[in-house]
Amino acid sequence: MINGIFEVNFFIPTDYSDLISKIVVEQQFVSDNPEEQMNNFFSNFKNLEAAGGIVVRDEELLFIKRNGYWDIPKGKGEKDETPEETAVREIEEECGLNGKFTIRKKLIDTFHTYEFKNKSVLKKTHWFLLDFCGEKLTNPQLEEGITEVIWLNSKDLESIQANTYASIIDVLQAFELHQKQI
Repeated sequence: MINGIFEVNFFIPTDYSDLISKIVVEQQFVSDNPEEQMNNFFSNFKNLEAAGGIVVRDEELLFIKRNGYWDIPKGKGEKDETPEETAVREIEEECGLNGKFTIRKKLIDTFHTYEFKNKSVLKKTHWFLLDFCGEKLTNPQLEEGITEVIWLNSKDLESIQANTYASIIDVLQAFELHQKQI
């Protein structure tokens, strides 16, 4: 717990090295106690943990359009739920898929910040690569701002990359790297 402001189910960073390595800083900060400075900085954020994934079915990938941007299904974890369980549940809920999911591998963790109810939020998202066996039929979760769910050939990602978030591009790059390695 940092400064007593986090609830039990929040992601509480204890080692910022994986996050710091992703931050591009144009200024240099000097401190006698950098760990204390980082703890003070991050204490201003509510920390959440989420999970989601790139879903593959017959060489096609699953994408959602949420609030006007292309995205990959993901969501916040529930109490006592593993990131893998969260990823599968959120994909099922957001896309209305029925079938069998198999997690092939963990791709990457991403971090992003946003404002919610006048509080800064730092969200860590665990991203997985999943195989899906089942019907292609989808049903977007409208109450989550999802207006489209599409299956797209893995070679046609330009339209997604042109209208998405930076963290999603990181996930797609991790996927492309994985594809080159197999």
